[in-house]
Amino acid sequence: MSSQLELAAEERAVSGKGQLRQLRHQGMVPANVYGGHQPSVSLQVNGVAFQKLLGHGGNTVILSLKVGTQPAVQALIKQVQHDPRGGGITHVDFYRVAATEKLKTSVQLQFINEAGAASLSDITVLRPLNEVMVECLPGDLPAAIQVDLSELKEVGAVIRVGNLVVGPGVTILTDHGEMVAGLHQRTPTEKAEGVEAKAETAPAAGTPAGG
Repeated sequence: MSSQLELAAEERAVSGKGQLRQLRHQGMVPANVYGGHQPSVSLQVNGVAFQKLLGHGGNTVILSLKVGTQPAVQALIKQVQHDPRGGGITHVDFYRVAATEKLKTSVQLQFINEAGAASLSDITVLRPLNEVMVECLPGDLPAAIQVDLSELKEVGAVIRVGNLVVGPGVTILTDHGEMVAGLHQRTPTEKAEGVEAKAETAPAAGTPAGG
């Protein structure tokens, strides 16, 4: 279950592209909150405070969102948009949740014990998924789902969605047959390409590494 975090917000009056750009320059992030059988509300949140919140709970967190002097509401961070060039946060969507109503959302996969699997000779650890969709009550929402890569003992070994362990009350909606992780033995061609790539990045003899 995610720990309870708090975030202050203000109702947002501006909406034009230029106005939103100016708002971001002032350190604020445009946002919206919707769901919970209530209308959508345009908000703005402090960018530094929101970054700290993400650092503590990640995207999968039920937070206490307090808008101005209104009573706080429980909300989920539904989507975080980033600037494709600078990487900064440009917009956030919050979704109101009720303690007695199930929600559907994605949960990040946390890969552990990778060093052992990756140390096998000429082996690549494949990780095609980094999140799965779940359904549960807000109080049962996991911050992340662990994937123990030490279970992969030999080439061809696979961990599938159906092998993931979650707490009671949590249902994984992603196809249980999908692969989460597996061990792949590199072919001679793949190994040769790896050597060539290293050779291309290595400095020539007698040439300083800095160019």
